[in-house]
Amino acid sequence: MKTNLEFMQNDLVRLINPKAAQELEAANADIDWPVPVISQYGQRVHCWNSQRREFTITLSATEIKKVD
Repeated sequence: MKTNLEFMQNDLVRLINPKAAQELEAANADIDWPVPVISQYGQRVHCWNSQRREFTITLSATEIKKVD
C-alpha cells in the first residue's frame, strides 16, 4: 500500500514493518526508534539516528508512521 504522507521537521517516526526495522538497524546500529525527521523531499525522508548522523528512508520501499 502506497500512501502520500508528509512529515514535518522534528516529527517522530517509526517503521510499520518490524522486519524492515530490523534490517535497517542491522545496516545502521545507532538507530533508536522512533527517530526525528530532518526533512522530506518527495519519497525520501531524512532522519537522525541516535548519534546525530543522517540516514534516509525511502517511502516507496518502506512504510513509516508518525508517533503520536
